[in-house]
Formats: sequence, structure tokens, C-alpha cells
Amino acid sequence: MSNRNSEKEAAGQLLDDLYLDMFHLVEEHTQCRVNLEQRNASGSILLARTRFQHGGSHCVSTAQIPTENSAEFNALCRVVDSTDGVSIERQAVDKSKGFVEPLHWFSVLPPMSLRNAVSKFKDCVELVAESTNLQRQLAVALDWITKLRRSTLLN
Repeated sequence: MSNRNSEKEAAGQLLDDLYLDMFHLVEEHTQCRVNLEQRNASGSILLARTRFQHGGSHCVSTAQIPTENSAEFNALCRVVDSTDGVSIERQAVDKSKGFVEPLHWFSVLPPMSLRNAVSKFKDCVELVAESTNLQRQLAVALDWITKLRRSTLLN
């Protein structure tokens, strides 16, 4: 009987630790989503500022955006999903290998506000990957909580 009580107590302690981890993950995930929202809004404002300030000759036209008749190119950024989680893999700009900078589709010397907008949107991609990893960790914690609550140790 004493052994059963100590097992219940250990299971209760583990459950408490899992709930604490869950609350920390929820807090981190919420902060990540807030940061994502802020970066996205900031990037959008910088993009709007660029369009307002340089609307004339620097305006985006369909001639500047690649089509199926354009030269082939590779993405500078890929999402890699592994057992360790989601990560972002970035490539260096290298025209010979097909890695081109999309920012230069619009101008050889893009305005600083456009460069800053690109930086904000790149941060958004990183934050989405971080958010995905936090969601996965949260799902694992919730699975363990469910399994532990259903186990015979707590009944």
C-alpha cells in the first residue's frame, strides 16, 4: 500500500511538472505570436512607406516579377522539417547556382525602407518556425498529461 502511495505521489509530482512546462510553453508561444504580429505589421508599414515615397519609376509592374518565361531560379530560403523540429535553411546569393536576390528585381539599389521591410519579413519566417516548434512541444506535453491522467497510478 505504501508503494502504491509513493507511486501516486511521484505521478502527481510529474503531472505538476508537466502542467508547469505546459504553462511556460503557452507563454512562450503567445510571446512568439505577438512578436510575429509586430514584425509583420512593421514590415507592412515599411512596404507601404516605400510604395508611397517611390511610387513613380520604382513602382512594381508585372514586367519586373518573374513569369514562366523568365530564367529559372532557386529559393534563397527553405523550410526543413526534421525530428529536431522545423528550421529555416538560407542560401547565399549566387547567380551561377540560380540563387538570386528577389529584392533586386525592383532596383539595383532598393530604398532603405524596402530593405528594412525585407528584414522584418525574414524575421517573420523565423518566428513562424519557432512558433511551430513551440506548438509541437506543447502537443507533446499535453499528450503526456493525458496519458498520465488516464494511467492507473492516479486512479
